[in-house]
Order: sequence, then C-alpha cells, then structure tokens
Amino acid sequence: MSTRILRFGSGIGNCHIHDLVVRVCSPMLRKRGTDIEIQRIGSNLFLKGHASPVLSLYKSPPTTVLSPAVVRPQARHSVLDTIQIGFPDLQQVHLSTYFALVSHWIQDCNTNHSQCGRRDPSTGRPLLPTRLIDVGRGDFRTIESAGGETVRLVFTPPMPEDDLKTDARYIALSHPWGSAQNHNHFCTTRQNLASRIRDGIAIADLPATLRDAVIVTRALGVRYLWIDTICIVQGADGDFDTEARLMETVFSLAYCVIAASCADGTSSGFLSKQKLHGRRDFVALDLMETNGSSAENSGTPSLYICEAIDDFQRHVIDGPLNKRGWVLQERALARRTIHFTQWQTYFECGAGVRCETLTKMQNNQAAFLGDPNFPTVALQSSKGARIRLYELLYTTYSGLHFTKSCDRSIAIAGLEQRLVKAFDTHGGYGVFDGPFFGRSLLWKRDERVPRNVMRPITFPLHERYYHVPTWSWMAYEGVIAFMEIPFDSVEWQHGSEEGLSSPWTTSLEEDNDGSASSPSGSVVWHTGKANEQTVLKAMARVFLESVPLSEIETKIVYDAGEAPGGKDGVELRCVIVGRQKSSKGQATNWTLLEHYVLVVGRKRASSKNTTYYRRLGVAALPGRWIDQDGLAQRISII
Repeated sequence: MSTRILRFGSGIGNCHIHDLVVRVCSPMLRKRGTDIEIQRIGSNLFLKGHASPVLSLYKSPPTTVLSPAVVRPQARHSVLDTIQIGFPDLQQVHLSTYFALVSHWIQDCNTNHSQCGRRDPSTGRPLLPTRLIDVGRGDFRTIESAGGETVRLVFTPPMPEDDLKTDARYIALSHPWGSAQNHNHFCTTRQNLASRIRDGIAIADLPATLRDAVIVTRALGVRYLWIDTICIVQGADGDFDTEARLMETVFSLAYCVIAASCADGTSSGFLSKQKLHGRRDFVALDLMETNGSSAENSGTPSLYICEAIDDFQRHVIDGPLNKRGWVLQERALARRTIHFTQWQTYFECGAGVRCETLTKMQNNQAAFLGDPNFPTVALQSSKGARIRLYELLYTTYSGLHFTKSCDRSIAIAGLEQRLVKAFDTHGGYGVFDGPFFGRSLLWKRDERVPRNVMRPITFPLHERYYHVPTWSWMAYEGVIAFMEIPFDSVEWQHGSEEGLSSPWTTSLEEDNDGSASSPSGSVVWHTGKANEQTVLKAMARVFLESVPLSEIETKIVYDAGEAPGGKDGVELRCVIVGRQKSSKGQATNWTLLEHYVLVVGRKRASSKNTTYYRRLGVAALPGRWIDQDGLAQRISII
C-alpha cells in the first residue's frame, strides 16, 4: 500500500492525472484547498475515509505483437506486476466482442467450477418449468435486426424427447415489473394463452426489458427463456399460486439467470441503459524503458488510470433491483447470474464475481446468498452459524419492497423450502421446528429503523391466499430483527408442559425430552397449506400486580410500536419461550433469571368454548415480574 497527498484545487501545470483526481474526488469533498490523501491498494486508489475506490489502474496485455512472427516478452516491472490487466474502454453491447466476453465467463464456469453445476433430480428427464419461451436460433443485436421474427410460448411436458436431450438449457429473467401505469407488463392470461402457444409472439411487440432478454438469450446460444409475466398465467383464474411454489427449481436449474439491474420495469429495457460504456474518464501513460524507448516499441505494457466503476456492493447488492422482495431468492437460488447494471456487466457464480473491466473480486455475501447450491454454507456451519445465517436472510428479506404485500410469505418460498430440508426439520411461516424453534419465534420489530411498525397485511378473499398466523412476521409489513439471546445459556421451554407446542407437533414424533422431531426423510415445508392448522398451543401467565404495568412496558417491544389501544385496553399475557440458565453449582433462583417471552392479547372467541390469542410483541423480563406460582392458562395463539 502506498499513499500520496495532493492539494485539492491547486493547479499543477497541465497534469492530466491531477485533473482526473480532482474531477473524481470533488463530489466527495466539501471545499477547495482540502488535502486529498490517496491510498493505493493493489490496482485500486482509495480516497481516505471512503470504502469504495475512486480510481482503478489497468495495464495492457503482457506482450506486444511486433509482427505476425515475433512476440517480445514483457519487461519486468515490480510495480506493474501488482496491477490488473485490462482496458479503459468497455465494449458496446451490440458488438460481438461484448457477448463473446459474457459467453467466455459462462464457459469458464462450466469447465472449471464444479460447485456451480446443475443438479437435476434423478428422474430420467431434465426438470423444466411448466412453460418456456422458445426464442429460436440465430443471432441479432437490436430490434431492427430481429425484423419480423417471433418467439413462441411452449408447454414443456409435451416437448419432443430429442429437444430435451439436445438442448434442455434455459435462461431465467430476474426483473422489476414497474407500475402498470408506466410499464406494459405483457402478461399471459387465460384469454391469450392459446394464441401465444399457437401463433407465437412478435418480438417487436415485446416490451423493451423482455425483448432485451430474448436478445441476450439468443446471443448466448440458448434456445429457451423463462419470464414470469409470460410463462405464468396471471389473473384471478391463472396458476400463480401453483407456479410460485416452483421457484426453487425454476431458478436453481436455470442455465443462467439474467438480472435486469438497471431496468425500471418491463418497458424500460436494460441493454441500452448501460450509460457508461466507453465513456468513463481515464489517462493513458506511455511508460518509458530505461534506455528511452517507448512502451509501444519495447513491449512494455501501457498503464491506464481510470475512473473506478468496479463496485458490486453498490451496483448490485445495494442496487434497486435487489430492493425487490422477489429478487432475493432469485439471486440466492441461481447457480450463476449476469447482472446488467448502469455502469457495467457483472458475472456472479460460486467462484466469486467477474467485472466487464476484467477485474475479479469476492463479495461479502457470496458465501451465503451467492452460494450456487444454497444453503451449502449453512450445512457446513455450526448450529450457531446456521442461526445467524437464517436471521440474516429473514431480516434482509423483511426490509424489501413488494407491489403486493400479500406476496411476502410466498416470495421466499424456495429459500424456506431449502432451509427446512437443510435443517432436517419441519418449518413454515418463517419459523423452524426442533432446536431452532424458540429463537425463530422471538423475532421483533427492528427498533433501529425510523418509524418502523409491523402493520398487519390484509389478504384478499381469494383462494390463492391463506391465513398467516400472528406469531409469524410474514403476517405483517415492516422490518424485523431477532432478540439478542446468548448461545448455550438458555433453557428452552417449547415441547414441555410449561411451554409451547409447535403447530406441527401432532404430525411429529416426540423425543424423550418432549421436544418435537421429525422422522428421517419426512421433513415438511408448511407455509400456505390451507388444510393445516397454524395454532400455537402455549401456557400463558399473568404479570405480577406488584410490578407497575408502565415499568413492564418499558421492556416490551410491541409489534405495532405501542401498546394496543381500545376503550378498556387489552389484558396482557406472556408465554415463556426460554429462560436463562443458572450458573453451575448454584441453586436455581428463577426470580433473578432473564425470561424471553411472547406477549399476547386476547382475540374474539371464534366458538362457544374457545378463546384465541394474538401475538403483540416480545420482551426479555426478570422472572420476578411474572406470576409463575399461579395457575397458568392453556391458550391458542393464531
């Protein structure tokens, strides 16, 4: 690492490098005359105090062709040896060299990354989505060159066996729909399904984002494409409910995923929106050999100082597309993804990230969300690490946006199914059974997010929707966190007479210690099963009257942000989920121990003999505040 300090705004003759530094750094500085401290780490230059590089260094390829028969080796330069090979100009997307680079990334992944390989179930036939778009063969770069061509929607079950054997690959599109007022969603419905299969779809009629996906699919030599708006029948009489549950296989078995990261919606496109292609600032240095010969004649590489555009965190992870609720699982389930951003194209797979500038990098989420065989990392981790991983997944997901908030419980279905299988347990609605049960129930409203409250989602009275229980964060809009509970120091109460019973306990075997466990091979994902109950059975206790309610409420994190209102208020109860373990060798004094509880309130009775409760929040309370000597009430939380 090396450091250089410049004076911002002070002229240094006609120094192009100084001008470039001032140009790229000035938006980050408050006033002229400020000292600029630049640090070089590898091929990147950083402005002190900023996490992202402001400039990048590149060197041209290591040899210069002097004639068809003579190649002079690169002269040795200790500084140049640490600098990335590349060029300052990026290829325009309509050029064959651009798609040749993208194809090279995929082929290299096919050849060298065994962890990114497709894993089909042993069914004898490739597992394909219900419908695909047959984009045909041939190549075109623009809509003008496509002419009057069409693509066709096809059902995969009746596809000829030869087609499945020779080209069962398909690409899946991850994209924002955008508002219906500004974007043509181009949905398949029961009314146009037959014509799209029989007559096809004119490429010229496709909205720009979907048309760009067709262009990329053809350019990569792949015949089939999956787009949700076209391949799923939309509308009240469609098959969204069935198809949404298949997203685990749709994205995980795709040959590659196209992420339209710079698109605003279906009509905006993503190929023409990569604005900075070939337009970033750079300075080229003509390096001189010690004998005075030029770099061009000596074989010494040229050095370029360029405006930095390699920022996967900002362009992709923190980008607008990844703020969409549906996209989290699309990225996590994909074996590899091509991200089309406003700045450049990125390729992400299990081996890391490649940039169009030829830079290779790792990202801090690749080990989990970039895992091509999600959740391999969780399987290889300790119990504590698994807990932290699913907490990261759910807290991240809860902060994402939905056009329809009622999709919150189903848009993560593929990932939840994977986790249920990986943890070898039952689970659903954001909660896992067995050793994860108590912790996953103790989610809370994230108090760090300004004006964040958990608002109940109103699910339409339609057969595709179902009841989501109040004990699940999926029943609400709002950002969640999990209670900070130390590992290996809690006695969990679920499964015992004094604690909670899983809603799926009746279908499970009971271990000797009373905790529910699933027989080997019988794990089940329960979200959205309308024929199942989602009732938590629990023992509820009252708070001691000697403790003022106002004091108790200082410890409660209410889901709604405040205590429930009403003329007479709500009679609060608490359910003990876990209790702090006492120190070894000491007598247990439960009054001094921390208790982790669900706070619940009474709902209206739904029958003559049954009174149901709803979740109101969570708390960590000293045992002396809870009446544990009195008679506890057996309740149902729905």
